[in-house]
Amino acid sequence: MEPIPRPSPNLFEYWMLPVFLVILCILAYVRVAYGKRLNRLYSSVIRIQILRQVMREELVFTHRASLLLFVNFVLVVSLLVYAVMAYWQWDFIEVQGLKRYVFISLAIASTYILKLLVASVLRLIFRDPGIIREYLYVAFLVNKAAGILLFPLVVGLIYFNIGGVDNLIFGVMVLLSILLLYRTIQGLVLCSGYTISWVYIILYLCTLEIMPFLIAMKILNREIV
Repeated sequence: MEPIPRPSPNLFEYWMLPVFLVILCILAYVRVAYGKRLNRLYSSVIRIQILRQVMREELVFTHRASLLLFVNFVLVVSLLVYAVMAYWQWDFIEVQGLKRYVFISLAIASTYILKLLVASVLRLIFRDPGIIREYLYVAFLVNKAAGILLFPLVVGLIYFNIGGVDNLIFGVMVLLSILLLYRTIQGLVLCSGYTISWVYIILYLCTLEIMPFLIAMKILNREIV
């Protein structure tokens, strides 16, 4: 039996050019206007002391640079999901082209907004001493770093096809796995500083990491043809 031929590795579509431009403008603006704060923001990913200082100043969620980097994360990851779906011909979303990209972007952004809402409810129910807030800060910081690190790989995947699509997808998956593992370990390190049962910690992590994505997948399945 002859192998099934791969689809064309050229995943570029013309509507992606404005998206690339928006991403580049966001990164350039944040770098020029908030260079020092940007360096401090990402130093907090590694150093917990800086993280807690940034948390006290509420720079992770509310600062303009932070919000722009979250938008960048959504745009970049949505491009990645779109490209992977196009390459593997996963056509379970009815719309195509730019409409599909917008749908994916809204789904990803809604997932993280839902995570914040669920976290707020959990903090009230369990009278959270700070574990959930700190874990969310770490998660969002790592996501913003991922948005920057993934951008050149996504451009290579979509336009340049450096090293082959399969190799690039594998590299992206490895990077995402490393970031997810680091985010989880850093969150557990933060949690270890509190005198609270590990049962509650595991409950927090499972609820914040798994439940929003399960709900998003349920909503997504309703769009399957």
